[in-house]
Amino acid sequence: MTSSPDISLPPCAPELGAYGDRNWDDASFAIYTLIDVTEDELQSIATTLDKEWMENQGNEGSHLVRVAPRYKFAGKSLENIVQAHIEMDKDETPRDDAAARGDLNWYPTAFLILTRRDWMERGLLFVYADIEKDDCPMDKFFFLPKDAYMMLSSISFGDEECARCKEIYEIKVDESTGGSSCPHY
Repeated sequence: MTSSPDISLPPCAPELGAYGDRNWDDASFAIYTLIDVTEDELQSIATTLDKEWMENQGNEGSHLVRVAPRYKFAGKSLENIVQAHIEMDKDETPRDDAAARGDLNWYPTAFLILTRRDWMERGLLFVYADIEKDDCPMDKFFFLPKDAYMMLSSISFGDEECARCKEIYEIKVDESTGGSSCPHY
């Protein structure tokens, strides 16, 4: 049996909250992996999560989910991914107006993690820094891929905060049976 990846988080990541003066409207959520998969496999997952978003945009514009430039963390910990996300070039495009300092192409405060091959049934991990609180405490939860469009687009549009999405979309994974349960469905 394969051991589960280390998904412990640092208590906070104030570095992720340093983007309040930028525009995140077209920023994509990065997806990383804590298990050994190819870039093509991870790209296929990103495409699945992105499908409804792209269809609603006429298959044009920015993506909701993209594979992170440095995505492979098999055998490493979630803390390693948090550090990589902090260090990631958020691909900022300067602006000429006073509305924001620049446009970000990567969502700075939240990202997705593949932790299991049976992700369709057992979910993906959503990790975020709660920028509504001092020191940007870190939190995480598993969600089902079928909820990706509603959850991620709600966050992207600013309709929901990450903490509220945890209340709505979190699933509990039962390690003994391999199943998942979602109390709100």
